[in-house]
Amino acid sequence: MEKMKTMADEFALKCKKMPKQLRQWPAYHELKKEIEDFQEVLPVLMELSKKSIQTRHWQQVNELTGKDLHIERDDFRLQSLIDAKLNEYKDEVLDICESADKQLIIEEKLGDITTQWATMTFDFATWKSREVPCILVGSKVGDVQEALEETQMILNAV
Repeated sequence: MEKMKTMADEFALKCKKMPKQLRQWPAYHELKKEIEDFQEVLPVLMELSKKSIQTRHWQQVNELTGKDLHIERDDFRLQSLIDAKLNEYKDEVLDICESADKQLIIEEKLGDITTQWATMTFDFATWKSREVPCILVGSKVGDVQEALEETQMILNAV
């Protein structure tokens, strides 16, 4: 994506440096508009290319634009995104991307918590005259409580 941005900037610069006589032609104005439109939509495309963007977010973009973008297909092209006129929905699409970034952070934190508690072991010992272990081992209770409080703080922050 960075290479696309660099190339678009180079094309814009070359377009500006064209001879004055050429700048009067309708083809020049059309080319300039195409480059400017692409430069405007490129930041949106960069946001949509992040790993945080899931299928559900593409569905939101589809609903917003009224287009049926099949991003999972092998024949999907950049032109499809440009034809969807994403620059007309720039703010809304950027909101979707920002939401996706926040959702990814939450999903990662929940995954970490799940992993932590999936591997947590509880050691039990016998109590008084009972033959069956029925009480947490005293030295482990503090560790479990500390982990639980830490997890609660993380979840409250989310």
